[in-house]
Amino acid sequence: MPIYLGPRRTSKTVGVGNVPPDVARRRRSVAEMMQRMGTPVIVKHRYNDRDVKDGLAEVSPVFDSIYDQTRNEDPLSHGVGFVSKELAQDEWYDSSGTIVKSGVSPGTGWTRAPRFRGYGPGNLTYIIEPDRAEDFFKATTGGPIFKVQTATVIAPWYPDINDNDLVIQVTLNSGGTVADTHERFEAKNVSPVTVRGNDRRGRKEYGESFGNVHVVNQTFEMALVPGTDVIYDVEVDR
Repeated sequence: MPIYLGPRRTSKTVGVGNVPPDVARRRRSVAEMMQRMGTPVIVKHRYNDRDVKDGLAEVSPVFDSIYDQTRNEDPLSHGVGFVSKELAQDEWYDSSGTIVKSGVSPGTGWTRAPRFRGYGPGNLTYIIEPDRAEDFFKATTGGPIFKVQTATVIAPWYPDINDNDLVIQVTLNSGGTVADTHERFEAKNVSPVTVRGNDRRGRKEYGESFGNVHVVNQTFEMALVPGTDVIYDVEVDR
């Protein structure tokens, strides 16, 4: 599989120019700690119907209108059902969903393929993972108690991570580029951590009636995806 070569590195990102200085400092401090103590990963946002409404994605061309679902082995969306509106410059697909790489159209019946399939652009960042999953017991509404394993992760404020986004463990070479990829996870129960409260004069910070809502980091649970899942076919070179 091609190895990710994209430029989207997020370790120094603190936000737009009007971010309050103390928030920028906290975001930078968190990012520096992540890079020093954490693990490099690629985070890819899983497309959903909200992305379609925002004009970023569209329904996969091989979406089954009869069963109202996409094929699990759909090479255009990897079973997600949505693809980017942005097209690849050198990839084409036919009516069966077969994809070929070519600088020019292979001929009649071939259409330019979407660049991002099921998942958006990858962001290379650092997260702090637990040494091992924690066990706890959860009672269901029917009464039985089940043992559950969860691994809670701390991540920087950016990229914005949502439930079901793809997190790929990677190894970096001496030049800081991705040399290899490893296990893949889905993010679950994502919770943004914000700075709230009053300033030194007792006023709500930054003029918001509900206090400061600037995110400085995020936490979420990592759900390991089995190695046989089609999610391991998701491209990491874009």
